[in-house]
Amino acid sequence: MEQERKTVELKFEIRDPDSFFVALSDALECRVVAEDTIHRDDGRFLEYYTVSAPGGATIEFARDFDGVQSARIVRETDTESLLEVVIDRQNCVMRTLATTHAVIKRTVAESGTGVIVVEVPGHADASEVVDTMFDHHPETALLSKWHRDDADLVAVTGAVGTERYLSGLTAKQRDAVRAAVQSGYLAWPRRSTASDCAAALGISQPTFSQHLYRGLELLLLDLFDIAEGERDGIPAGH
Repeated sequence: MEQERKTVELKFEIRDPDSFFVALSDALECRVVAEDTIHRDDGRFLEYYTVSAPGGATIEFARDFDGVQSARIVRETDTESLLEVVIDRQNCVMRTLATTHAVIKRTVAESGTGVIVVEVPGHADASEVVDTMFDHHPETALLSKWHRDDADLVAVTGAVGTERYLSGLTAKQRDAVRAAVQSGYLAWPRRSTASDCAAALGISQPTFSQHLYRGLELLLLDLFDIAEGERDGIPAGH
């Protein structure tokens, strides 16, 4: 009988001052929550963080931090701001995890201490993920390790439902949709322009718009369960 696959959840504590989100939370004595991370084609990372600090202080810190290529405040309230940053840094937790099979589920830091929760699918080796983190980030501790049946995990996270819609999109279409949502391009009134989103992704504005609207079209076709025969006039995605 084939052994049932287990998904492993790992929770790490990060105290590395070279990690942007940890350093930001320490410098401003605030809470920093990662909302999304997109790995760009040029190797840089586009990241969105909710920061419980004034936008002025947040953007000043971000622009002075080593490895940050660009930074802007997408939106701001009296209590928090949404920060968009493009980071090019070798010793980065997000970059380290991107070299493994781990999927980041939650990233948060408060007053200089960060916590990252990742899931490692059953076909991968969770011990290798742990060793990689320890090798690249010495001030890291493994707080917990949980084994869960894949069937139970899906029921909790709803991953199957999400993947059903996203599976029809190319990676570039996914990135464009994610950036548009996080940056407020799809909000009303808009908080970002198509040029803002394109610059954040490191692509041209026409290319961004092409990937975005094709991705949105595919998502809506699936959402409204449009029959295949009614899609004949729709060109294939690139």
